[in-house]
This record gives sequence, structure tokens and C-alpha cells, in this order.
Amino acid sequence: KDDILWEDLMERAESVAEINRTDHASACLRSSILLSLIDEKLKYRDPRAKEFAVKFQTIPFLPFLSKPAGFSLHWKGSDYEPETMFSAMDLFTADHQDIVCLLKPILNENSHSFKGCGNIPLAVKDFLGLLKKPTVTMVIDQLKEVAKSFDGITLYQENITNACYKYLHEALLQNGATKAIIIEELKNSSFILVENGYVDSTKVAFHLNFEAAPYLHQLSNKYRNNFRELFESVGVRHAFTVEDFALVLESVNQERGNKSLTEDNFQLCRRIISEGIWSLIREKKQEFCEKKYGEILLPD
Repeated sequence: KDDILWEDLMERAESVAEINRTDHASACLRSSILLSLIDEKLKYRDPRAKEFAVKFQTIPFLPFLSKPAGFSLHWKGSDYEPETMFSAMDLFTADHQDIVCLLKPILNENSHSFKGCGNIPLAVKDFLGLLKKPTVTMVIDQLKEVAKSFDGITLYQENITNACYKYLHEALLQNGATKAIIIEELKNSSFILVENGYVDSTKVAFHLNFEAAPYLHQLSNKYRNNFRELFESVGVRHAFTVEDFALVLESVNQERGNKSLTEDNFQLCRRIISEGIWSLIREKKQEFCEKKYGEILLPD
């Protein structure tokens, strides 16, 4: 095997696309055999390997994963014919599936009988540039993409959201310039997952001890505990202010128009006043309250 030339291996890689036109299963098998041959070849530490690596990375001879069962979001791979072969440059490995699958096709390392190319050894992944990680911008785009579609929280949706938070939180802690990009991109974006959808940072606080959805939310404990710096950086505050609560009353009032308040909204307003506003101003002097909060709308 050591005497197989890089040129021969390249020819074989290029022939995969040709075979794939008529027989996808055979193309996957050929891809899998070729990857084993590359693995063998790399063991000889040929100095020309680097030069050929660049060429191999652009040849479309690798299969991609089709949409998992029960995946209700827009899986990027679904934009392509299932028999399409990709170059290593265009794929990400399944390790990064949750942070890029809505934007990029994912390498299929299942066995060739499941339309994959088999498990690729680390050295070959390195050779093909498949150890690359998604960029911060890509992960921000994935997060914005997942936040667009909300149809009740599915496990896939939660996993993708969590994975994006985790990646961005780590990136933000490591580098000041990256932190600035993340803040700029997310500060006005509805990317924070709450019980009934995604909202922006003005509608979420670390602490809220009563139910005020869909207007205001408490950040879930797992996000507060695991990704605190990320959410603080984009503007999630410790707690809401009297002004925040007053805005909710105003919104409820505007939304009802000429109709009387629904029971749910009446109870919401009652909680906002008694548990929100009152808890913040009861220690204050009456004149101060009249001057500062005399305009607050109260439900009738």
C-alpha cells in the first residue's frame, strides 16, 4: 500500500463523483476504501502529503447525513439531493452538528451500507481539514436560525440552542474581540429561549418571582448557572424595574383596545402591581412615588 501514488489516490477520489451518478452505494463504498488507503499512506509520513491535502479537500467524494427522524427544523442537508457527494471543505463533522446543521451539510460517517463513508481516522480527518471548528459568526447565525422557528420546544431545538449558548459562552470568555462581536450581534436579537418562544434580553431577568409571561420572563436556572456571563454581556439584568412593569401594564392596556380585560390579563396585571411594582416601591416615601410613578396605569 505504501507504493500507491498520491496521484493515483487523487484519481480514485475524482472517480467517486463519476460512479455516484449511477450508483450511490458503490460510490460510498469506494469513498470508504479510499479513506482507508489515505490512512495507510499517511503512516509513511510522506513530505508531499501537505501539498496533496489541499487538492483532496476540494474533491467531492464524501457523503452527508440526511435529516434525523423527528427533526422538525430546516436541516441544511435537505436542500440537496440525497445522493450528493461533497468535498471536505463543504462539510462539518457530526461533532459540530448542533452548532451548524441548519447552515451546513454534515459528514456521514455511518458504514457504506447506510450511505456513509465509514468512521474516518483522526489523521485522515486532519489531512482533509475536517477537524475545523465552526466560526463564531456561523454559530451566531445558527442560533438566529433556530430562534426563527418555534413550534413548541422539541428536544432537537433545545439541544441546538444549548450547544450554541455553550460555544458562544466559551468563545466570549476567551477573547475580548470575539466578545464584542457576540454582544453586537445578539444584544437586540430574540435569541433567549423561554417557556413559550425566543425573546430579546429586555424581556428576561435573572430573577422574577412571579409569572409574567408572555411579557417578562425569568432566565431558566440552567442558563443562569451555566452561561451567566453570556447573558449578562448581552444585557440580561439581575431584576426588572418599576418602569419595566409599568410598560407591561401599558402594553396590556393598548392591546385590549376597547374590550374589557380578560381574566388572565386581569390576574397578570394584579401580579405585576402587587408582586412587581409594590414590592419595589413600598419602602419609598409617598411623595416620591406620586411624583415618579403617579402615571402608572392601573387596571379597572
